[in-house]
Amino acid sequence: MRIAVLLTALLLPIISCTSEHDATNYLDPDSLPVVEAAKLMEADQAGDIYFAHLNYTSAALSSGNVIISDRQEAVILEISPDGELVRQIAGKGRGPGEVQDTGDLSLDLDQNLVTYDQMNQKIIIYPSEGSNPVELQPFQPDEFRVRSVHALQNDEKLLVRKWLPSALQDESKSFVNRMIVYDRAEDEILSDQQYPDRIFARQIVNGSVVGGRIVPYTSDFLFSVSADRESIYVSWSESNEIAQVDFSFDTLRTIQVNLERERLERIEMESLEQDIGGRSPDMWRAVAEKLPEYKVSIEGMITDHLDQIWLKLTRKSEWQEWLVLSNDGDPLKIVRLPKAGMLTHVSGHHIGFREDDHIFALYEPVD
Repeated sequence: MRIAVLLTALLLPIISCTSEHDATNYLDPDSLPVVEAAKLMEADQAGDIYFAHLNYTSAALSSGNVIISDRQEAVILEISPDGELVRQIAGKGRGPGEVQDTGDLSLDLDQNLVTYDQMNQKIIIYPSEGSNPVELQPFQPDEFRVRSVHALQNDEKLLVRKWLPSALQDESKSFVNRMIVYDRAEDEILSDQQYPDRIFARQIVNGSVVGGRIVPYTSDFLFSVSADRESIYVSWSESNEIAQVDFSFDTLRTIQVNLERERLERIEMESLEQDIGGRSPDMWRAVAEKLPEYKVSIEGMITDHLDQIWLKLTRKSEWQEWLVLSNDGDPLKIVRLPKAGMLTHVSGHHIGFREDDHIFALYEPVD
């Protein structure tokens, strides 16, 4: 079955949340073991480089070292588990191997680093043995722009995620995720599939779009490459399903995750209003009109080194909570991390966590 068919079904409106709540046997996260991961280290610099705007992903090497990048400083660094600088992989510039603004960081099975430089508009592969980086600019200009690039099992193939920038200004267009499997050896697109993206609120003044923002707690397209890099997990977060797909985007299997959706409470709306309304331009009215009555249950997905699936829960909590599923979809535990911040990687050595723009931390593994 094509995953596009699956997601079309998932996009059908929920007719009655109340009736679903009465009929469905939901998973109770409170029934699962809880792990509060202990912090191992935090750092606001590596060597003489002070962090200014850390990337939203990191990559864990088999040695236990970590690759991080800073978007504002335009550097890619390898650091030790103690936060010490091991080496600078890339610095700022427009020359070979140099970067301006890196996207997601991804490692293939041979520990080669793959990333996308959004300013220089090039895919860069940094070989693990330190030889000269490989640069690619494979796609002819069109409406879509590359958003991120991810390593696959065959190092000649890459998963490329693209988006539609013109939807920022054009009310008639919707944001979409265009997922491409690209063979760099043959310079050929092997498969190309489009999926929906999150709801976007536009602020319009005198007929012109002057601002925009993703609407919190609305449905999102989530994806993560499997640990063996041989398949992809995808989900439309409004649904109770995760699909594992091959590189033709055909469904291999589906995993049911029956999580109950919580009502968006007034205190949460007040917190959103304080955050969104306090910025320029003031987007609160545009966002508030599109907020859902019921929040989606999950808003993030990542797979770890054991191919366990981590789902970021949206339920009200003083913690950032991640539901960990076995590869078969069995709920294993809840991992708690600080409420603010971003989970950037999970490995057998540690959990990577971006505390804020300028602090990177490692937490203990929770196998």
